[in-house]
Formats: sequence, C-alpha cells, structure tokens
Amino acid sequence: MPQRAPRLLTSTCQLVAPLGFLLLALTYTEAHAQTRGGSDSSPPLFDLLYLVVVEPLFPLLAGAVLFMWTRSHLIAAGLSALGFGAWGAMYYSRLSVDGPLSGALYGLGFDGVTSGLLALAGSGYVHLIGAEARRLGKERTAIVHAGGIAFAATAFVLLLVTHGSDKVGIGLYLVMLAWSFGAAFATGSFGGVVATMAFALVAMVHGIWGAAIASGVRDAGQAYIAIFYVPPLLVPVLATAAFGRWLGGALRARKSNERPG
Repeated sequence: MPQRAPRLLTSTCQLVAPLGFLLLALTYTEAHAQTRGGSDSSPPLFDLLYLVVVEPLFPLLAGAVLFMWTRSHLIAAGLSALGFGAWGAMYYSRLSVDGPLSGALYGLGFDGVTSGLLALAGSGYVHLIGAEARRLGKERTAIVHAGGIAFAATAFVLLLVTHGSDKVGIGLYLVMLAWSFGAAFATGSFGGVVATMAFALVAMVHGIWGAAIASGVRDAGQAYIAIFYVPPLLVPVLATAAFGRWLGGALRARKSNERPG
C-alpha cells in the first residue's frame, strides 16, 4: 500500500519554491535601485516608498492575483514578466546613455526576470494558502496569514521610523519566534507560519534599507546586504514552528484519546 508523505515534509516542499523565488528576486533589488538613482541625497518620500515597498510588492501581488484567475503558475509568472518587463523597457530606453535600444533590452531583461520570479513567489504563496485552507479550515488559515502579514507590516514600519534600530530588530525577532511557536501550536500550521515569517524578515530588511536611504547614507545599498541573513535566520523559525506544530498535535491527539467513546 502506498504511503502518504508526512505532512510536515509536504508543507516544507510547498515552501521551498515560493521562498526561493522571493529571495532570488530580491537579491537583485538593491542593484536595480543603484541603477535607478545614483544621488546621495535623501529621495522624496513618494520615491522612497515606491523603491522600497511598491516596486517589489507589485509583481508579488500580480502573481498572486493572476494565479487566482488562471490557476497556472506559468501564466502568472509569464504575464507579470512581460508586463513589468515592457514597463522597464520603456523606462530605461529614455535613460540609457548607450541608446534607446540598449536601455530597452536592459529594462526588458532585468525587470522581466525579477518580476517573473517575484510573481512565482506570489502564486506559490496563494497555492500554499489554498492547501492550508483545505487542511486546517478557513478560520485557522486566516488567523495565521492575517496575523503574519500584519506582523510583517508592523516590523517594516517600526524599523523604518527607528532608523533600523538594533534593539528593535532583536525584539522583533524574538516576537517572531514566539509567534512561530504559538501560531503553529494553536492552529497546526507550519507552511503558513514559516512563509509569513519569511515575509516578515524581508520586510525588516526593507525597513532597514529604507531607513538608510531616507537618512541619506552615502552607500545605503550596504544595508540591503542584510537580505543574505534571511535564510539562516529562518532556520530557528523552522525549528520553532515545527516543534510548536508537533507539540500542539500531540496534545490534541492525547485529549481526543482521553475522551470517552
């Protein structure tokens, strides 16, 4: 008789692709930003928010929406790559010192590839939400993902307004570990907890980066190197969420066994 794969392993496999695409695309964001603006002065608030929030978030949301409409990761990524790539081609065709064609090709390739990867991350995240909703129910899934996304947004704002404070960052990370254990323990979610905490770590990096840019740091891109700390910082989150899910499941199973038949 064929055996089903362990649920924890299945949830982990569902996480690998979206998180991998997200981190891979975001490693190019700082280089992209350096190309767009070489000024050392602080940018206007709108430009800062566009660079740090809107530009990486739009392809992610586009991939999620297109996947909900088409149920195809390929279509979601392809359409996003073409759409944002065309916009990048028009943008860089006007700025390139090597001519419109060179700038257009650069924008099409750079924006197209990074937007396609971010769209894949968005579509993979929507797929993960659907899988958890079927397994855990809509209420538990909503608690995990709404709580995690709210935490990510809060972490971004706090680090932005406190200029990337180390104390605030450490405090947020401790809260993240506590949430990972508590949410996994209470709901039985693993993939959703880890995915939202990965988004929270990325949001924290963008908060630190945005604070550096807003402060007019000469080489604000150095702050974005923190993106490479996201995978190692996710390891304790994985362990904590896995332990919380296992402990919660064990206690629920024990209570159900103690109930009179």
